Amino acid sequence: MPPLDLTVFDDDELVARVRSGDRAAFGALVERHQRAALRVAAVISGSTEEANDIVQDAMVKVFHGLDGYRGTSPVRSWVLRVVANEAKNHVRGRVRRLRRDDRVASRELRVATGADATALDRLEHEELALALGRLGANDRAVLGCRFVADLSEAETATVLGIARGTVKSRSSRALERLRAELGSEWGGVS
Repeated sequence: MPPLDLTVFDDDELVARVRSGDRAAFGALVERHQRAALRVAAVISGSTEEANDIVQDAMVKVFHGLDGYRGTSPVRSWVLRVVANEAKNHVRGRVRRLRRDDRVASRELRVATGADATALDRLEHEELALALGRLGANDRAVLGCRFVADLSEAETATVLGIARGTVKSRSSRALERLRAELGSEWGGVS
């Protein structure tokens, strides 16, 4: 008998299967949301190198916390909220241990570029990553969720634990600050 194709199940069905003991369903759930989780972790922590560890730790918490998931928000938003909280805790711990301020830690942010990207594209991505790194944690988090992880305003609000209107206002102000960091040659950032 061929293995069951878990991709046909929606998130809520996968959660129900996990709760009934189907570990493969959890693997499918993780696989479905891993890219967004890595982006959220990288943006909030300021480190793509540490994002994998953060996501792994967060997914363990998701697995053990599934009984506490009430279904009041989409599974994706709940999972990304756990990732965001784990990333925030990781940053706080790193700052305490290493006595680095948020600006120093944020310089580690790297924007992944495709293998076929031109040198100019890579340079622009590096400039953008450095400019994002110079922004404050709240600015980085909201811009990262909205434009790097490509989350909606509602998803960003859930992930960051703020109101949707706050997402709008923070995004607007953060984009202004990002434009200022990038200078006039980047006038097209929106």
